Amino acid sequence: MNNSFHIFSKILNRQKNIKHAFFTRNGGVSSSNFDSLNCSFSSKDDLDNVTQNRKRVCAFHQLDLNKLKTVSQIHSSNVIVIKDAKAATKDIKADALITKIPNIILGILTADCAPVLLYDYKDKIAAAIHVGWRGTKNKIINNTVQKMRLIGSNPKNIIGAIGPCIGKDSYEVGEDLYNEFINEDNNLKRFFTSLKSKKFLFNLNDLITYQLIKEKLLMNNISYSNHDTLTEKKLFFSHRRSTKLGSVCGRMISTISIIKNTQ
Repeated sequence: MNNSFHIFSKILNRQKNIKHAFFTRNGGVSSSNFDSLNCSFSSKDDLDNVTQNRKRVCAFHQLDLNKLKTVSQIHSSNVIVIKDAKAATKDIKADALITKIPNIILGILTADCAPVLLYDYKDKIAAAIHVGWRGTKNKIINNTVQKMRLIGSNPKNIIGAIGPCIGKDSYEVGEDLYNEFINEDNNLKRFFTSLKSKKFLFNLNDLITYQLIKEKLLMNNISYSNHDTLTEKKLFFSHRRSTKLGSVCGRMISTISIIKNTQ
């Protein structure tokens, strides 16, 4: 199911119309804090190294670098629908991409936040979403599924895979964040475990799953990784881990592409 270069979702692997991967930090050319498959141009890594790393990602999809579409992620509710394979997206401020176009790659960068890949297997619509706690509050999941519906998708036909992110036993947050959520919806208490000193553990995976189900995805069509980006330092970059060490880190990339000329 996985190796040190990329991790697959079993539920997405059943689909012959797509290629996808949740890439780890391994298998690239970068060094130091960005060792080795850093795919973020916003980091302080050498830009040529990032370009080479992205080329390796595209080679997995058997597509050229110009087929990779990423955005400027800002923890927003903004979703873009790509209708032109030549569209430039990297400077667009958004946190989700959707397309029906085959042979382009949707890419999302993370280092503790959750990468979410969606695929409507009936209407062949793909999406990639960047989701942190701000994204859940800003309803990026809900907005993405709703935009998929606008271009013809039925949520019951959407498969959702949540990739490696900070785990439920590692994601410690303060009372202020807890209150932000429960003041909006008291039912969200279920995603927090109380600790001493007004601290809580936050279950990002389960909240994303909850939001997908609220958008009418079927529970059996949703999966998530059991990897924890904070604790598994050999496999993943972690913004929180690096911040505690007073350093910087790279970003993993998660990708999905629709394969052309499949039935």
